[in-house]
Amino acid sequence: MSTQYHSILGLPRSGKTTFLAALWHVIDAGEVTTKLVLDKLVGDHAYLNTIVDAWRRCEEVPRTSMAAETKVTIHAHAPASGQKIVLGFPDLSGESFKVQFAARSCTSDYVEGFAGTGGILLFVNANRSSDGMTLADIGPAIADADEPPELEGEREWTADVVPEQVRLVDLLQFLLRPPFLRRQRRLAVVVSAWDAVLAPRPSPEQWLRRELPLLHQFLANSPESFDVRVYGVSAQGGDVGGGQRTALLRQTPSGRIECVGPDADPHDLTAPIIWLIGAD
Repeated sequence: MSTQYHSILGLPRSGKTTFLAALWHVIDAGEVTTKLVLDKLVGDHAYLNTIVDAWRRCEEVPRTSMAAETKVTIHAHAPASGQKIVLGFPDLSGESFKVQFAARSCTSDYVEGFAGTGGILLFVNANRSSDGMTLADIGPAIADADEPPELEGEREWTADVVPEQVRLVDLLQFLLRPPFLRRQRRLAVVVSAWDAVLAPRPSPEQWLRRELPLLHQFLANSPESFDVRVYGVSAQGGDVGGGQRTALLRQTPSGRIECVGPDADPHDLTAPIIWLIGAD
C-alpha cells in the first residue's frame, strides 16, 4: 500500500475549517457510510475538538488567525483499494495564501507538500459577495453616460482589492514553475456553502463557470497541469446563524451534510478525496 499526501488551497473564509470539522466527524462517527476510514489525526487536538464541538452544535466554526496557525494532517485509508492517504491542512486561516500572493514567496515546507504524487482540494465559497465587476458589466453604463465617470483618488494597493479568482489562478500558476515540479495533478474544486445556491441549482461545474469564469477558463485550458472535478459541499447543511439552526439540530449530524458531484453519495464528504487518490 502506498501513501499519498494531498494539499489544501483556499483563501480566508473559503470553508476549509468547517470542512475539516465535518470530515473528521463523518469518518469517525460511523453515522453514514463513507469510502474513507480514519487512521489518526496529527495536530492540535484541543483546537480540533473545539471546531468539531462547535460544528456538532450547529454553531459557527471558530476561525484561526495566522498568529495562531494550526497545521493539521488527517491520516486515513480507503478499504476498497487499501490506498493510504495523508490530507494536509497547512493553514486553516488562509492568511498565508494571501501573503504568498502579495509577497511572491512561500516556505520550503509548502513546496515540499507538492513534491509527491498527491492532488489538491481547492476551496471557494458560494455564500459570498460578487467577485468584482468586469468591463462587460460596466461598459453599457459608461456608454450611456453623458459625462465620463470621475475616477477615485489614488490609494495604496493591497491584496484584498484583487478579485478572488485572480488570486486563486495566481496561486495555481505558482505550481507551474520552479521550484515546484511541473506535472499533471488531480484537482478537486470544493464549492462550500452549497446550500446557499438558489434553485434551480446548476451543477457545481456550471456554477464555477458562471460565478468564477476566469478560474474556470484557466483550469479548462490547462489539462496538461490539472485534471479537474468540481463538487458542491454544504458541511453545515444550512445557515446556522439564522432560522435553520433549530431544524438542523434535530438531524443526525452527519445526515445534514450535503455533497454533490461526480460519484458523490449525498452525505459523504470523502467523495472528492476518493477521486484525488484514484480509488473511485
